[in-house]
Amino acid sequence: MYNDRLTQMGKLRYGVSYWADRQPRRRPTYPRHRGQLDVDVAVVGGGLAGCATAYALSTAGLRVGLFEAARIGDGAVGASTALVMQEPDVDFQETLDAHGLRAARAIWKLTRRAAQDFASTMRRLKIPCQLDAQDSIYFAEDPEAAKRLRGEWQARRKAGLEARWLKSDALWREARVRAECAIRVAGNAQVDPVRACAGLAAAAVKRGASVYERSSVERIRPSRRSVELRTAGGGVTADQVVVATGHPGALFRPLGRHFRTLETYAVATPTLGARIRAELGRRQAMLWDAAQPYRYLRWTRDDRILFGGGDQTPPHPRSREKALVQRTGQLMYELSVLYPSISGIQPEYAWAGHVAAAADGLPYIGPHRNYPRHSFALGFGGSGLAQGFLASRILARHCLGEPAKGDELFGFTR
Repeated sequence: MYNDRLTQMGKLRYGVSYWADRQPRRRPTYPRHRGQLDVDVAVVGGGLAGCATAYALSTAGLRVGLFEAARIGDGAVGASTALVMQEPDVDFQETLDAHGLRAARAIWKLTRRAAQDFASTMRRLKIPCQLDAQDSIYFAEDPEAAKRLRGEWQARRKAGLEARWLKSDALWREARVRAECAIRVAGNAQVDPVRACAGLAAAAVKRGASVYERSSVERIRPSRRSVELRTAGGGVTADQVVVATGHPGALFRPLGRHFRTLETYAVATPTLGARIRAELGRRQAMLWDAAQPYRYLRWTRDDRILFGGGDQTPPHPRSREKALVQRTGQLMYELSVLYPSISGIQPEYAWAGHVAAAADGLPYIGPHRNYPRHSFALGFGGSGLAQGFLASRILARHCLGEPAKGDELFGFTR
């Protein structure tokens, strides 16, 4: 009802994700779960982490069942701006302060490798997800932010992490942004997240996995020899269950203390003409500002700007429509300040999504001592694609009994 009412407000499609509206008519569909199913691993959640985990486990020869409450890719990942970031959702300096130099360096290198592996997997499987390699530019607009950004750059360099410093004139040449300074990082990417999830789900099915949409898991109960899941349509018996839902939800309410939930917002402009595009720089990098809450910008293949951020505590359900309209106006104003050529242009899409984030900005991936035969992938924050893919590798190793050094850095015991 929320989306239906907002969608009617003129040509601007409130409450509709750009990605959800751009899917092909013949998008793959999967049945609802019915009856009894026996598998080695049941995967709960059809986002990037869940689909990638199902693919990894089915490739290893395990019998896998994937259960998504809505449609594949339509959750938090489908409401994102789909940036494949090699950095966690916090600055390196914050990770360094929280975990020490050795762990912080390892965490960043593992996330970078996951971003690279994600891109190579999309290419190897020939998934048509509009994958484009993109650098990232993090800029600071005032002297205080510039001071913090320089400290971040120096911390990264000291740890052996690649980053290039840009002065204001170089930033203007690269991105037509007026700011004090910036950091440029190579090796990131951007995709269509719904197509990426759909492609991984299809690849898992080819390797024997069973995928079910509109099949919410209502109950999970472990026993000595198995774990039992209950959906509206039947039951599932598995040796292990992977919960890759991003947020603990009602089934694992006690784990909610590890996370804060935020509502994040995004807008997409109409396709911009050649004259405006010529005034906006080379368009060869994704842009982030160093303010809090941060904002980020990327281009689509059909020459639209996607601009997002403005995270806040989720409003009351009765206030969601008002909050989305207000945040849409705020984002478009901030975009016009960044790029005055955009002034007067109205967005074509505006939507909101929920993200869960841990206090240290890192996801929790792996088993929890209070939940036998369970493993989790929760709390991706704003870096859900690369970290979701990293989660799939950690979870697959756990299910196969082959943990690797560094996996514990993302565990509940950290």
